[in-house]
Amino acid sequence: KVFHGSEVILNLYSKLVLRLPGIFQFLSGSSVETNITSHIALTQDTPGDLKLVVKDCNNLLGGFSVNLRQG
Repeated sequence: KVFHGSEVILNLYSKLVLRLPGIFQFLSGSSVETNITSHIALTQDTPGDLKLVVKDCNNLLGGFSVNLRQG
């Protein structure tokens, strides 16, 4: 049973920037951006037993950037 009006939309934006030492230092500064959207609902199977349920989850890759250092 899903409670009426209890659905929440969660939207997360994240950006990962690489900082690598040693031989992989040429990739430092490269980044990946993503946007994650999910619908979350509150359900109850039995009285007193509340659960948070992720109904769906969409991931959109926003961008990918590679910065190569000189040399």
